[in-house]
Amino acid sequence: MRQVIPLLAIFLIPVLGHSGEREKFIYKTVGDTEIELYVTHSEKTDSPSPAIVWYYGSGLNKREEPNQFYEQGKILAKMGITSVYTNIRGAVKGEAKDEALVIRCIEDAKSAFRWVRAHAEVFNLDQERIAVGGGSSGGFLSIAIVNLPGYDAKTDDTQIPLKPSLQILFNPGLGLNNPEHLSPFKHIKKGAPPAVIFQGNADTTTPLAGAFDYQRTLDKVGTECHIFTYKDQGHGFFNYRDGSNPYYYKTVGDMIVFLEEHGYIDK
Repeated sequence: MRQVIPLLAIFLIPVLGHSGEREKFIYKTVGDTEIELYVTHSEKTDSPSPAIVWYYGSGLNKREEPNQFYEQGKILAKMGITSVYTNIRGAVKGEAKDEALVIRCIEDAKSAFRWVRAHAEVFNLDQERIAVGGGSSGGFLSIAIVNLPGYDAKTDDTQIPLKPSLQILFNPGLGLNNPEHLSPFKHIKKGAPPAVIFQGNADTTTPLAGAFDYQRTLDKVGTECHIFTYKDQGHGFFNYRDGSNPYYYKTVGDMIVFLEEHGYIDK
């Protein structure tokens, strides 16, 4: 059966036809290893733009390029939002996924976010509107930036605050079963920024129940958390793939609604 792309796609396809230019930067060097991020700049330059710093999902494995949210970033650039796609020193083939790896990835995620803050003037960013976003393990890193104390790289300038303004989370890992010192979920406190979660109800990797746990815990400290659920959808359902995935377009549309409500996109 031919798949029908929803109405939102009719409006988004022209945007996808223009490939957003990305710039590459080195945000950190560890030994001989340079760690990079890429930036898709807002196409609206009349005032400082909001930004989202993205972290890809891969089970904390290393990717050659942090490309999971490139397509979302193209659309957001048209709407006045800068996107930053961050690579990390994830696990390479055969490497153990132990606590040392988790700590290394959290350190890199925090280093990248601070690098973006430090370059806000260069990139014409609004310091009050810099969000974190990610999928699966990238969602875990996003909420670690928000909630988990410590794990700052020795080379980081810790005078630069983290303090993301929003959490944009796609079937995020929450660290529910991690030991307390590595569980962002167990360190949620008052002042956490508003969150949105995009979650398939058939996800067995990061189940919907965990998203509701995060929502309830945020609610207890006075933070809004909105959950969009998608029937019969499993882990990674939101990815662009070859451009024919209707849930990519649906989640982009729902994300735009959330960003409009929080002043990141003009209504």
